[in-house]
This record gives sequence, C-alpha cells and structure tokens, in this order.
Amino acid sequence: LTGKDGGKMAGTADIEIRVPHFGYADRIQEIHIKVIHILIQLIEKEMVK
Repeated sequence: LTGKDGGKMAGTADIEIRVPHFGYADRIQEIHIKVIHILIQLIEKEMVK
C-alpha cells in the first residue's frame, strides 16, 4: 500500500495498491484501512467456501 506517487516502493512490489492523493497523509491512511478491511473480507469469504 502506497500513497502519492508511490515513493521509493513504486515498482518494486509484485502488487502495488496506490492511493494517488497528494494532500494529507491521514487521508491516504484512511483509504489504506478501507483497502485492508476489504482484503480481509475477501479472504474470509474464500476461506468459508
């Protein structure tokens, strides 16, 4: 999970989820939390199949 332009991590990961927001870091972190919750929900959904 990255923000803005991805910084030093941009392009180094196999999968990058970037929040391209150039404002305050707390807004980026809020979206990161939502992304994490969605990923957990998807994983849990697959585990109960």
